[in-house]
Amino acid sequence: MQAQDTASCPFCGILHGVEPGTIIARDDAKQFAIIKSIHPESVVHWLAIPFEHTDSTESYEAENAHRFIELFEWSVAQAKQLMVDEPHLERGFTLKTHFGSFETIPHPKIHILAVE
Repeated sequence: MQAQDTASCPFCGILHGVEPGTIIARDDAKQFAIIKSIHPESVVHWLAIPFEHTDSTESYEAENAHRFIELFEWSVAQAKQLMVDEPHLERGFTLKTHFGSFETIPHPKIHILAVE
């Protein structure tokens, strides 16, 4: 990770409060957050992200599989807790991730989408 990577990353900017964005949940102890997608594919489309920057989800998973699994488990737990405030999640939700060319922003992420 180089300094210019985090400086140009919109997710890092949201986490540091220098870029606009909606933080749905933040866990400073675990160093994870859920932010609202600005290009939603569903009525609920959030992104679970780690605080640390890596240039892709694929490299994050390869370099630190335990941390990636922890992010996935945290995402599920948070989505279940947030059902109270977001009833669209009560019908179900999907978690997905992109590897390779479909990843448009270079930062690890797990998509949380309401089932429609």
